Amino acid sequence: MEGKSATSSHQGRSRTAVDELERRPAVRGRPRQLDDAVRRERLVAAAEHVFVEMGYGAANMDGIARRAGMSKKTIYQVFETKQELFAAVIDSRRNELAAMIESEGADESRKPEEVLKQFLRQIARFVLAPRQAALYRLAVAESQRAPELANAFYREGSTKVCSPLTEWLAAQHERGILHVPDPMSAAKMLFYMAIAELQMRVLIGECRDPDEAAIEERVDHAVQVFLDGARVRALRDAERRRSPASRSSV
Repeated sequence: MEGKSATSSHQGRSRTAVDELERRPAVRGRPRQLDDAVRRERLVAAAEHVFVEMGYGAANMDGIARRAGMSKKTIYQVFETKQELFAAVIDSRRNELAAMIESEGADESRKPEEVLKQFLRQIARFVLAPRQAALYRLAVAESQRAPELANAFYREGSTKVCSPLTEWLAAQHERGILHVPDPMSAAKMLFYMAIAELQMRVLIGECRDPDEAAIEERVDHAVQVFLDGARVRALRDAERRRSPASRSSV
């Protein structure tokens, strides 16, 4: 009883999908009762645990099936390849961030610097979290032996993580508030300006978990540098648009 109590106490401290999977171990024969969404969620959670624990190369569908409490046949009904399953793991993490950002929304009445700081702080907390850092290390470590892993990580990772920020920057450009003709490139630039140094320190173990003050300082500086340039160019573009009209009216 003591072992069971200790396990319950430990599991109660975490709400991640992997820990939820461990709290509710599947019983053989029951997966058929699960709907498709629950089955997929359980497989992705099990796969993330196995990938991080064993490495992508050593992980196999048999081990993931055992971890999920399902048959290998069930896995192949949902995911055709290990690469597809890894891409789903990355995508699930990105969806968590998207849900966080969407839940707060971007109030158009707020100043650009306030919105950018909110976006980037959320992204930084997500990217620098131990769980996400573990997946990043996995992709780097296995990239030579399994280039498809790195491709999936890049395709489903930073590019899509920046999607909400890209959309917001595009809207600001259309409204003439900021000069951002290439919002995707601008979003990635902001991402790396705000996060790259802290991320590198986390990945090499120099800093295990950046505190909130360090994140805010880096984000605030990146936003200031970006807006100093974007605002100046926006004003200049507005002046250029007015000048031809002024000359033609004379």
